[in-house]
Amino acid sequence: MEVTWLEDLVRQATDFFINNFVLNAVVVILVLVFLFSTRRGKNGKLPPGPFGLPLVGYVPFLTGNLHFDFVKLGKKYGDVFSLKLGMETVIVLNGMNVIKEAFSKAEFLGRPPHSFFSWITKHSPFFALGVPVWREQRRFFLHTMRDLGLGKSSVENEIESEIRHFLDVLRSHKGSPIDPIEPLSPSMSNNICALVFGKRYEYGHPDRQMLDSGLEDLVASNSQAAMPTFYPWIRHVPFIKKILGLGKAMAAGERICSFFRHEIEKRMKTFDTNVVRDFIDGYLHQMEDKKDDPTSSFNIDILVDTVLDLFAAGSETVRTTIQWCIYITAAYPEVQKRVQKELNDVLGRDRRPEFQDLRRLPYTNAVILEVMRWRTVVPINIMRYTVADTSVGGYHIPKNQIVMANFWAVHNDPSLWKDPETFKPERFLSADGKSVVKSGNLIPFSVGKRSCPGEAMANMEVFLYFSHILNEFEIAFPDGYKPTFDATLTATYKLNPYKVKFNERKWE
Repeated sequence: MEVTWLEDLVRQATDFFINNFVLNAVVVILVLVFLFSTRRGKNGKLPPGPFGLPLVGYVPFLTGNLHFDFVKLGKKYGDVFSLKLGMETVIVLNGMNVIKEAFSKAEFLGRPPHSFFSWITKHSPFFALGVPVWREQRRFFLHTMRDLGLGKSSVENEIESEIRHFLDVLRSHKGSPIDPIEPLSPSMSNNICALVFGKRYEYGHPDRQMLDSGLEDLVASNSQAAMPTFYPWIRHVPFIKKILGLGKAMAAGERICSFFRHEIEKRMKTFDTNVVRDFIDGYLHQMEDKKDDPTSSFNIDILVDTVLDLFAAGSETVRTTIQWCIYITAAYPEVQKRVQKELNDVLGRDRRPEFQDLRRLPYTNAVILEVMRWRTVVPINIMRYTVADTSVGGYHIPKNQIVMANFWAVHNDPSLWKDPETFKPERFLSADGKSVVKSGNLIPFSVGKRSCPGEAMANMEVFLYFSHILNEFEIAFPDGYKPTFDATLTATYKLNPYKVKFNERKWE
């Protein structure tokens, strides 16, 4: 009996081991892979941070608002910490000093090899270019923007002409509640059209609608399309884009880039080497000048990529900022009235705002700056990638590490801003209220060599649209509506849909 009992026990144990061997082996391998992948850099010197789960890392513990998650983790781990997102280790910079330190170093100028735009559209926008190509393209971009009149009356006149179309649409609704995004989207996009193509499109034009709806589909796909950054192997899974529901975004990207290429090819047929009318002309000039240079990065593919970036980043961020300006001034009528009084005092009844009025309208300017701080439109920067071993905040950062900077944390840091949760434009005014006092801790366009190259144009657009709107309209929510400031993080921190009334101002 005893022998039989022992044999049964051995047989059961053997069966159990054999039946579960594969599962056990998989679990052991996953644990080993996880422990290996979460080592804190060379000799364990990576910044501290939370541990996650095998394969997925810390992703299951994150909400849809990374900027809030990173602020919370920063309170525990400090201004520099690391965590696993999927299969990749990510370095998070959560404070002003470490962001400035990192972004001043050449080692932090890279971009991750698999951007979401390149995966969806098979194009790599300007912001995703590698360092050598980016340097050459950025230098040309800034030079050409100056040549086209950025900061001069020519570009301002184009923007003001578009604003008049926009204001006419607002006026046509005669005070009925509307979603401001409906006229803002084509208006913002038309400013880029004027810069790139030298023309605008009527709001109902098929090409205009294709661009706006397509860009919206691309921006909305940001989260799913970013997966190859954290799971590089996923790019090789058959039908993965369809599985993730990216078919609509892919079709939109193909339509948009085909449209850009078609416009460029049409221009090449009529190109005049003696005339530069817009950005495409300037780029074609550069291609002609560099055609015998084997090291040149100027070609049609990168031109298409750059135009894509101008539309995707240039119109989306400015549009979202103006949306916030409209919403916030409707939510704070006392702020709106003070802006309008300042406009009255400086402009009177017979003159429209001009960009040169910016310094003469300090409170209006301060409201815009506070909107950019209080509701940071790009709370997490476009990811960086270390191109060599480096360090930040006293921590070793190895080559080929993804780096994310939390601008929201900087803009809401109580050590930098008194009562950061309060909307207070006065924080940007001098004691007498007669001039703006800018803060080096306000970084809506990032810092360092890879900061936004379109900052000057974006500032001009936001000021001109905001000042024109409040110069001609009083903004109010529909009766009974209570502002919530609810927003969703996609490519930008975007307000949830809302409606306001634009009532023409009554002059006394």
